[in-house]
Amino acid sequence: KNLQDRLGKIKEMYLMVKISELAAQKVKEVQKAQNKENTYLRLYLAGFGCGGPSFGMTLEETKTELDVLDEEHGLSIITASSLSEYLEDAFIEFVENEEGGFFEIRLAKDFSAQGCGTGCGGCGGGC
Repeated sequence: KNLQDRLGKIKEMYLMVKISELAAQKVKEVQKAQNKENTYLRLYLAGFGCGGPSFGMTLEETKTELDVLDEEHGLSIITASSLSEYLEDAFIEFVENEEGGFFEIRLAKDFSAQGCGTGCGGCGGGC
């Protein structure tokens, strides 16, 4: 068992995208509600603005050879390998508040200054 624990910790260190136990549970609830228990959770690039990349999530039935597969808390998460530089060490959390709850994808790196010129106004908008 000690070896299994050590291997589990090593594997966890190499996950590109991590997910909290609560977020994984909430995704599984969505999968069950939509009769899609055997699907992957895909993270995809939804846009790129002054704040850097924005990512979305969807349920997908298949993965491609270009996808990176991470597994945590019984959930399979796939992302296109081309997004690795943005999603490395990303963390998916489920945030609950008085209005309900939502998923939040937290990136490990700050991309807000890339591709927008200098400063916040470089994209034609204020902050």
